[in-house]
Amino acid sequence: MCGLVGIWLKNNNTSPNVSQLGNAVQALVHRGPDAQGQCINQQVGLGHARLSILDLSANGNQPMSESSNRYTLVFNGEIYNYQAVKKQLPPDTVFHSDTDTEVLLQTIIHFGLEGVKLFNGFFAFLLYDKIDNVLYFGRDRMGIKPLYIYEDETQYIFSSELHAFFQFDIDKSLDQEAINSLFEYTYIPGPNTILKKVKQILPGSMGKITTREMTMSTYFDLSAVAPLKITYEEAKKEVKKRVISAVEKRMIADVPLGAFLSGGLDSSIVSLISKGFKSDLKTFSVGFDVPFFDESAYASEVANHIQSDHQRLMLGKADFKKEFQNFLNANDQPFADSSAFAVYVLSQFAKQQVDVCLSGDGADELFGGYRKHAAEYRIRNTNKAKALLIKSIAKVGRFFPQGRDGKWHDLNRKFQKFSRGLEQNAAERYASWLKFIPMDAKNKLLITPKTVAIDFSEFHLDKDLNGMLLADQSMVLPYDMLTKVDRMSMRFSLEVRTPFLDHELVNYINSLPAEYKLNKNGRKQILMDAFAADLPPNILKRPKKGFEIPIFDWLKEELDLALKQDCFSATFIKRQNIFNYDYICDLQKKWHLGTVGDGIYLVWTLIVFQNWWQQYIGFNDKKSKDT
Repeated sequence: MCGLVGIWLKNNNTSPNVSQLGNAVQALVHRGPDAQGQCINQQVGLGHARLSILDLSANGNQPMSESSNRYTLVFNGEIYNYQAVKKQLPPDTVFHSDTDTEVLLQTIIHFGLEGVKLFNGFFAFLLYDKIDNVLYFGRDRMGIKPLYIYEDETQYIFSSELHAFFQFDIDKSLDQEAINSLFEYTYIPGPNTILKKVKQILPGSMGKITTREMTMSTYFDLSAVAPLKITYEEAKKEVKKRVISAVEKRMIADVPLGAFLSGGLDSSIVSLISKGFKSDLKTFSVGFDVPFFDESAYASEVANHIQSDHQRLMLGKADFKKEFQNFLNANDQPFADSSAFAVYVLSQFAKQQVDVCLSGDGADELFGGYRKHAAEYRIRNTNKAKALLIKSIAKVGRFFPQGRDGKWHDLNRKFQKFSRGLEQNAAERYASWLKFIPMDAKNKLLITPKTVAIDFSEFHLDKDLNGMLLADQSMVLPYDMLTKVDRMSMRFSLEVRTPFLDHELVNYINSLPAEYKLNKNGRKQILMDAFAADLPPNILKRPKKGFEIPIFDWLKEELDLALKQDCFSATFIKRQNIFNYDYICDLQKKWHLGTVGDGIYLVWTLIVFQNWWQQYIGFNDKKSKDT
């Protein structure tokens, strides 16, 4: 688990700036504190910050070259089947380490980019061939590990995070579509980023750069799965076997390893299986001092059941205040999923004892674990009379508070959302349910509002619920959930492994009938039934609750102060020319009156954005007090 950076100058008579490349590596040192290195060949420069997980010796340091020094690699990730792939290489292949890095290097040398298809793991890499003058690159199938690319008239730059790009001479123009996406979803879907000239290499993609051009191809397609005809009982047994296998693959490490345990079904299953392979397993959870959000008792119940060495961190307002600015600064681009703070603190806590943690991420998108999945099932099975009754009750409910700050407010919020969904088709509902910030609020806030149209037609949302799960795997999973985990965990050099996203398991689950996952009995049925005999009944029956923080309770004082900062002043906002100042004034007024409701997510996104903008963009002149 590491950070990588690479630069290709289009003029092959020039060489990369050594100082800039070194600064870019240092900007990623939180991803790899154990060793840093860089090399320059012709017009190409590669840099790497290493977090040592396998073969802790210097033999695993990067950039890594083979014996002839023709090929040089920088790599971020883990290849779990590297020993099996190693056996497929020619017997006379020379190895200097026991790392998956060197196996990846030799595999691409011998099989070309097609060799990427042999790997089971998560990864991003750059490999330079100095004889043919070609730079190869690729990203894992599910988008677990990030890879960004910047291009202008003179250069290509790659990096694991946007932090590194700011060490080079780049165009920092903002992408208006990305800003619009941020203020709808609270994150930015790929391939866009907040910078116009920086794009995300999409999951399951690979390519190469030559002196003539850059070409790319897709080697993994989520939707290219044939439906499987199998009985429920047979599928249930196979699901259990495959999940256990996926966890077992991810237990390999030459450093201390543990597991995140929230007390939900997914992390409980991962922790349960991990304990079977590691008798001294440490599990980690985070709890909150606001009862509505605290679920740590469930985690303790599971830990007692599996007899893990459980570590629980209880968080309060003081903890948030202490880490507030550091947390904001961890974002390499604006990212306003508020639950990222819980992952941030949990990762910081776990890193004190382990270097690797397994998590249950991905199971909700695979098996249908979100409330919107259950709501979609109910809508598709609601008759006209019941729909009419729901709409009538919802009209009355509109006069009462809605929000995520308490049980009844949250219930009314969900009821209103469900009622609106009854009047939409499947595609409209899905697009609506993805958004945290209403369209009308975004349009009033932004000076340049745009319609963000994301095409989900390939998933045939109107067909069955598998389409919705596939859409989540292509959108919510890589750009929200996995981005959150990668940024927050790697801020503390903690590697997080996600067994549910083993691509072989993903393909299998996606081939199963939708009703095996979502039906009248609830969500994630086949996963729940597969492990029903192994977990406490209380854990199996508990309602789904997202990994949310008590944002209103904790942020009241901080937001009061933040909304009074210079970055929300008339001079600053009008000079910045992104937001409508009058609407910000309206938000501030509602906030102080306590009537902002669900608009707290808009306020939070504004604060995240302004913090990032001041840190990385700013005004061209430094004389204004507003900067």
